[in-house]
Order: sequence, then C-alpha cells, then structure tokens
Amino acid sequence: MPEPAFNASGVSPVQPIRITVTDGTLLSVSLTNADGADVDGELSADQRRWTATEPLGFDKRYTWSGTAFDAEGERFPIEGSFRTLAPKTVVTIQPNVVDGGVYDQTTPIVLRFSAPVRDKGDVQRALDVDAKPRTAGTWSWSEDDTVVTWRPKQRWEPGTTVRLRGSLYAVRMSDGHYGATDLDIRFRITPD
Repeated sequence: MPEPAFNASGVSPVQPIRITVTDGTLLSVSLTNADGADVDGELSADQRRWTATEPLGFDKRYTWSGTAFDAEGERFPIEGSFRTLAPKTVVTIQPNVVDGGVYDQTTPIVLRFSAPVRDKGDVQRALDVDAKPRTAGTWSWSEDDTVVTWRPKQRWEPGTTVRLRGSLYAVRMSDGHYGATDLDIRFRITPD
C-alpha cells in the first residue's frame, strides 16, 4: 500500500512517503524523481515497509518501481507515481541572526517573510527557540504579517547560547504560499 496513493497530486513534500506490504515482503523498492535520480530511503528490518528519508521537491513527479512477494511467494510489480504540490508562491525567510553570530543582551530574534503569513499558528508551531540557560520569551507579529519577532521577557543572560530551529519547508503560510526552507541557527550572547 503506497502513501501517498498512486496517481495522487498535491502531495506535501514533507509528509511520510512510504510503501508497505501487510502480507508479504518487499524484494526491491525504488522511488525516483523526474530526473531519474533515486530518492534516499530505508527498508525496515522485516522488509515490509520502505520509507523515504529525504524531503521531496515542490511540483515534481515521483515514480515508484520495485517488486513485492505475497505470503505464497508470488511476485507483484510495484508501479505507480504521484506529484507533489505546486505552490503559487514559495515564501523565503530572512532571519536577523546568523549561525555562529554573537549578539548583545537586548537582541530579539526577527524573521522576515517574503509574503504575508496568514496561518500564523502553523508557523509559530514550527519555530523553536532553545536557550541555555533557559530563557522565556514571546512571539509577536508585525501589522502587515510579514515579520515575526521573538523577544526574551527580560534581557538575555550574558553568555547564553541559543539555537533557533524552524521546520518551515513546505509549511502552509497562507492560501497557495509555502515555506521555502528550514532554519537551524546557533548563536550566542556576549559574555558581559
């Protein structure tokens, strides 16, 4: 059973992509992109499930091929394809902090989006600020919905290390608008 179904369209490139047999085993499985390159994947130890281990691209056709055996040993071909979603707009994100940067104790985290964000809850759930020592803070949005800012409730403690993660690739930001990339930025606050 393929996920997504054969001939599906509008598939999120970050949803689970897998093929599973319940009464048999998979002999071989391949998922290729439009250029014929194999998508990285992993076959389970019991040979019943193959799962893609890399995110897919936007607006691309992917093709399954391979062979499965049923419980009686009969071979069945795996043949089918699906197409990922085609955004109207791919939204880029520009942070004010950079990986390895050093900032003062009053620095907020600011993310600028190339288009207004209507699905703010989905975007905020995809963002994580992990600070050591732990630092409380809140997100706020600009009036035009293109900038989100995280501010610590109090100033950063000197020497704080911060990791900003955003699983924003393919997150729906508004109708037809999807995030272009993930974020993973580590920075620190000046020691004095």
